Amino acid sequence: MPDHSQIKANLQSGSAGSVLVNGEDRRIPGIDKFLKLSCYIQQDDALRPFLSVQESMIIAAHLKLGLQVPLKRKQAQIQELLEMLGLSKHSRTMTKRLSGGQKKRLSVALELITNPPIIFLDEPTTGLDSLSCSQCVQLLKNLASQGRTVVCTIHQPSALVFEKFDHLFAVTSGRCLYQGPINSLVPYFSQFDLHCPPYHNPADFLIEVATGEYEADEDKLTAAASCLNRNTFTSAIIGTQRKNRKYNPTLSSDEIVEYNKCQPKSPSTFLQAFYLFDRNVKAIKRNKSQFTLRLVAHMVIAIIFGYLYTGVGNNANRVLANGVFLYGSNLFLVYTGQMGVVLSFPLEFLILKREHFNRWYSLLPYLISTLLIEIPFQVACCLTYLLPAYFLTGQPLETFRLMYFAIILIVTSLTAQSTGFLLGATLPVNISVFIGPVSMVLLSVFGFAIRLADIPVIFKWLHYFSFIRSSYQSLLYSMYGMKRSPLPCDSIYCHFRPPMQFMKEMDVTDFEMVVEFLYICFICILVYVCTSFCIWYRLNKR
Repeated sequence: MPDHSQIKANLQSGSAGSVLVNGEDRRIPGIDKFLKLSCYIQQDDALRPFLSVQESMIIAAHLKLGLQVPLKRKQAQIQELLEMLGLSKHSRTMTKRLSGGQKKRLSVALELITNPPIIFLDEPTTGLDSLSCSQCVQLLKNLASQGRTVVCTIHQPSALVFEKFDHLFAVTSGRCLYQGPINSLVPYFSQFDLHCPPYHNPADFLIEVATGEYEADEDKLTAAASCLNRNTFTSAIIGTQRKNRKYNPTLSSDEIVEYNKCQPKSPSTFLQAFYLFDRNVKAIKRNKSQFTLRLVAHMVIAIIFGYLYTGVGNNANRVLANGVFLYGSNLFLVYTGQMGVVLSFPLEFLILKREHFNRWYSLLPYLISTLLIEIPFQVACCLTYLLPAYFLTGQPLETFRLMYFAIILIVTSLTAQSTGFLLGATLPVNISVFIGPVSMVLLSVFGFAIRLADIPVIFKWLHYFSFIRSSYQSLLYSMYGMKRSPLPCDSIYCHFRPPMQFMKEMDVTDFEMVVEFLYICFICILVYVCTSFCIWYRLNKR
């Protein structure tokens, strides 16, 4: 046992030690499967707001139980859980309309689908009123009486809530202050001349002792607690819980492996992606405002741009204005592609973290289901903008040019969307909403505001790196390159009547559009790979 100075040093620099399961290191082969025996319910109820209680449960059942369990059996098990937790009357209620206590019970129900023997809860009473708090703890008491081991952290419980717990492990300054039965707490402290006042909540008394009141010697108390016989204490927990127990709490590593073999196998990656995609579609149908707003915004901007730049696409006198229109279209779709997801992903990550940690699904099907929603919708937004804008601004009525125009802008917008996912997955919201637009503005300068020949040597790499520069120059080439005929001119002399003259001015003469297009696609894929790795790291770091 390290001394107190060693413990304090560990608290300052991190933590060290080993995790044991029934006296065996959890990291040895077989014991690692212990994760499948347990579930973890976070303090915050990260639930899908636009799904009903029944829908949330059935999707969780599909993801956890797979196809081995028939649908009727899943439905019967869900109904049994909802009745046990008092949620059967709210099965069709959207989770956003549930009370705090009901949300907590739903969080528990979602994890009980696989009937885990061990349940960990982080402050399950936080944010609940006194009645809901008492009901929540009574529910956990009932679950424990059915043969499960329930482990909770709790702050300042009432006397009624406090007495519902069987055993207590109290911590102060990172050290154990007391471990043992609840009813032995007051007699234990009386041995150190620390007497609980009459009619005083024992939980409050414990907190007062931990904070140094009653002239309590913290070092003396923690030293005495560390000398308690932990084996006797552990046996006491097992002895009080063995009645009607369905699971042996002293499973060996071999028995844990055998237990896991009896559990339903997780569905395939394809099925997981399908269930998650189906869940996303249901949520979108009930929350159309965000997506409708994005579509309407693209249409409105297309009409405004079409009005401001009417006829610029086929007029030699207005070639510069058309260059500005192409630049503005490029930047507009970059911003909307990026900012549409940079704010939504941090909120989504809370739910992803809970579900992934409790082994609902792996990361790959989640990413697939998310992209199957976001990418088609972003493509729809791009088409809502670029088709009206193309015809209103009088661009050349040639099918292949329209196709190039659309494909380039769509891929550019999807690349910007990938950067939004990356920023949302790696940075805090207040930083990502600043870094994202600023970085896009910086990259957009190259190719439009400054030519390659005028760029200082130390910044030339940014010219080649910028996917927005590649996109803008590709747009110019699709509109004025590929042997386009001379532009109509309503003046005696039009400097840009030959389309290639404008290309020379913009330094786009020696241009390989296929190469630049592939480069944009490469950046898009690379950013998505980096995003996947960052999400994986955040989910698995310890």
